[in-house]
Amino acid sequence: MPTPPATTAKKRRACDACNRRKIQCDGEPPDTQCNWCFHHGEKCTWNRVPRPRGRARQDRSRSTTRSDSHPVPDSRPDPTDPPANTDANTHALTAPQGQSLPQLADKLSGPLSVSPLTIQSPPRTTLPQDLLPPSVSEPGPCFGKLHFAGYNLGDINSYHGIPTFSPDGKAFIRSRTGQDAVFEQVPPAGHEQDPRRLRATLLSKLQAIDHPEQHLTLPDRHIVEEHVRFFCTSFFKLEFPIVDCVLFRDTVNTAYEPLRGPGSPEAIRAKACVFSFLSVMSLFEPERQPTSPPVDGDVFASKTHSLLPLALQELNLTVLQTVLMLAIHRLFSGQVPSASLLHSLACRIMFMLGGHNLPDPWLMNSFADRATRERRHLRRLFWLCFMIDKEIALRTGQPPAIDDDQCDLTLPEGYLEVQYVDRSLYNPATLVNDSAIPVMPGDLRLGLIKSKACKLLYSTEAMKKTDAELLRDIRELDDELEQWRLSVPLQHRPVLSMPRNGARTESIQCPEGIRTIVIHFEYHYLVATVHRATSRCGPESSELAGIRMSQLLTVEASRSTLLYLRFAIDVLLEEAFWIIVFYPMTAASCLFFSILIDPLNPNSQQDLDLLDLVPELIKRIRLRTLTQSEMYHLKIVDDFLAELIRLGRCAVEYAKAKAYEEKSPDEQQSKMTTWS
Repeated sequence: MPTPPATTAKKRRACDACNRRKIQCDGEPPDTQCNWCFHHGEKCTWNRVPRPRGRARQDRSRSTTRSDSHPVPDSRPDPTDPPANTDANTHALTAPQGQSLPQLADKLSGPLSVSPLTIQSPPRTTLPQDLLPPSVSEPGPCFGKLHFAGYNLGDINSYHGIPTFSPDGKAFIRSRTGQDAVFEQVPPAGHEQDPRRLRATLLSKLQAIDHPEQHLTLPDRHIVEEHVRFFCTSFFKLEFPIVDCVLFRDTVNTAYEPLRGPGSPEAIRAKACVFSFLSVMSLFEPERQPTSPPVDGDVFASKTHSLLPLALQELNLTVLQTVLMLAIHRLFSGQVPSASLLHSLACRIMFMLGGHNLPDPWLMNSFADRATRERRHLRRLFWLCFMIDKEIALRTGQPPAIDDDQCDLTLPEGYLEVQYVDRSLYNPATLVNDSAIPVMPGDLRLGLIKSKACKLLYSTEAMKKTDAELLRDIRELDDELEQWRLSVPLQHRPVLSMPRNGARTESIQCPEGIRTIVIHFEYHYLVATVHRATSRCGPESSELAGIRMSQLLTVEASRSTLLYLRFAIDVLLEEAFWIIVFYPMTAASCLFFSILIDPLNPNSQQDLDLLDLVPELIKRIRLRTLTQSEMYHLKIVDDFLAELIRLGRCAVEYAKAKAYEEKSPDEQQSKMTTWS
C-alpha cells in the first residue's frame, strides 16, 4: 500500500510585536494572545502586510533596480511602546561625592533598558525612505548620525551640534513627554546659510570683487606687515604654526612685486597665500590690539577661493599653506562642511609633498638653510592637518582623510617637555626664535586617541564587531584616556567629574587660556564618544556591568562639559565661539535624553536646572559683531535649547502624572505631598 504524502504543517505567523523584536511567538490569530504580549499587557495584532516568499519574491527583487530600492523597514521596537521594566530605569546617572564612577556602577541593581545618545556613521539600520524628511532622504552630504536606544533619530548638524530629528526621534520624544517637539527647521548638512536672509549680503560681497583685477588687489602693505609682526611675536604662532616667519616674508615680497601682463603664477600663488593668512588673522583682532582698521576675513577668504584654480596649477608649500589656512578660517567660522572639503584638499597636497613621512626636523638652528626650514615647516603643517582631521572626523562621523598606518606618527623630540609650559615662560625673545617647539592647538597624544576611537568604534569594520569585541575596545580606549589624563600636569588636568557647585579645588584650577579649556572639552567629549558606542550592543548584553558603567560615564561626561563651561566662561575668547559651542550643544542633547529615560530621578531636576543655564552661558561667549549667517544659526541654537528645556519639563510632569494615575487613592495623596 503506498505511503500517503507527508503533509506540510502550516508555518505559524508571529504577531506584530514579536515580529518587530525577532522573537518566537506562540500566539494564534485572531484571538489567542502570545506569551510575550500577555506578560507585557499588550494586545496581539497581525496587521502587517505579509512579505512575498519564494518565486514571487525573487521576481520582485529582479524587477527592482538598486537606484530605486528602499531599505528594509526597521525591525526595532515601536518607540511608543512602554518600557519592559520601569523600575529598572530609575538608577542614578551621577556619582555621589566621594565615590568613583566604576564603584557606583558596580552597585547598580539592574540594567538600563534604553541606551544613551550615540553619534555614529554609518548607521546599522535605516528607516524607509518614504518615512524620512526631505533633509534626510534626499541625496546630499551626510554627517554624524544620531542614534539612541537603537533608533536612527536623525542627523547631527556639524555647524552647531543640533540634531535634525527623524520621525523615529520625534515619536520617541512624544512617547516620553506627551508633547510634539517644535524645533525650528535646521538647514541640512552642507547648507550653512539661510539663502533668503543672506542673498543680498552675499551678492554685495561678490560684486565688490566682481572684476578679475580686484581678485589681485592687496591691502596696504603696512596692514599685512602689522599682522605678520603680531603673529611672529605671539603665542598663537606656537599653537597654530600656519606660516614660517622667514619663508612667509619672502612670500609677501613676491606678492607685492609689480606685475607684468596678466600676472606671474608665482605672484598669484603668493597673493592667494597672503589673502588666506589675513582671513585667519581676522579671527584674532581683539588680541592683536590693532593700530590699523580691522580686516574683513570673509572678503579675503572669497578672494582666496577665486584664486585657487590658478594657484593649484603647481603644488608647493605656499599652496599647502593657502588651502590649510582657508580651511582653518572656515572651521573657526563654524562652516564645518566647507572646512572639511578644504581640509581634505590640504591633506592631499601634504601627501604629495611628503610631509606625512618626514623625520623629526623641529630641533635645529634658527639660522638653518632654506631647504631645512621648509622641511621643518612642512612637518608642522602635517601635524596641523592631523589634529584638524581627527576633530572633523569625530564631529561629522565621516572617515578621516589621513590614514595613520601610512604616516610617521613619532612625536617630535622635546614635545612633551613644552606641552604644558606656562605662557609666562615664553618671553618675546623665545617667541621670535623660530627653533621654539610648537605646542599645537591641542595635545597630539589626545589626537592619536581620537584617531584610534574613530577606527575601533565608528569605522565600517567596527560596525561588524560583536558586543564582546566592542566592549573590549571601549575598555582599551578608556584605559588610554585615563593614562593620558594622569600624565597632564595637575593645573591643566581634566577632572573625571565636575562638582555641581563649580568650586575650585586642588584638582580644579582656573584655566590659563583657551587651549586648556579646549583640552577639557575635548577630553569630556571623547569620553562620551567612546562610551556612547555601547548603544550598538544588543538587548542580551544590556545587563553587563560594562554597559551600565558606560552609560554612567556618557551622561556624567556630558554633565561635566556644561559645568566646566560655567566654570571657565570668563576665560573664553570670542574667536573660539564656533569651536566651543559644539561641545555644550551635544552635551545638552545627551543630558536631555537622559532626562527622558528617567524623568523622576532626583538628578533629572538638577540636570534641567543646568540646561536652564546653557543659553545664557552661550550668550556670554559671543562678544564680537556677528555676521548675518552667524546670527541666523545662533537663533536656531537659542530656540533649540528653549525647546529642549520645555520638553524636559514636560517629561517630568508627564511621568509624574502617569505614576500618579497608577497609584491607589492613599498612595496618590502621599505622592502629591512628596512632589509638592
